[in-house]
Amino acid sequence: MFTITFGSTGLDVKKLQYYLNQILKQEGTTPLKEDGVFGQNTQFAVVIYQYLHGLPIDGIIGSETWNSIIASFNALENPTAETNKSGNTLRIGSTGLAVQKIQGYLNRLNNPTPNLVTDGNFGQRTRQAVISFQTAQNITPDGVIGNLTWDRLISLI
Repeated sequence: MFTITFGSTGLDVKKLQYYLNQILKQEGTTPLKEDGVFGQNTQFAVVIYQYLHGLPIDGIIGSETWNSIIASFNALENPTAETNKSGNTLRIGSTGLAVQKIQGYLNRLNNPTPNLVTDGNFGQRTRQAVISFQTAQNITPDGVIGNLTWDRLISLI
């Protein structure tokens, strides 16, 4: 099982920070810097989220917390646009919870045959599924999960 924890970096953390900012702004929390670095402030925001949503409080993003955050984000009526569009990406060689979740989302939305193994390892089959998804969504098919592809996947699940 993959997790996102203190010290993690990358697009998955940046997106997590964005989602938490949107979800927790009603609670009056100080917005997180959406920098893609899972530091103390991000960990504290995760703990607050977990507490408010009745999840185990460990400050770690595992599947249960991730799924809850995505569901909460998708339930928002008018999230504010992201302010920090960095060049972080998920591509061949990337690993972790974000890749595992993206593989599951691609299985649901693309229905590749056979389904992708949701192992958290971004390999050639995942790249091909991303290209297929991007083509179907009129996104430049580069096989890389950047902001546009990520946002489209999340909006459709």
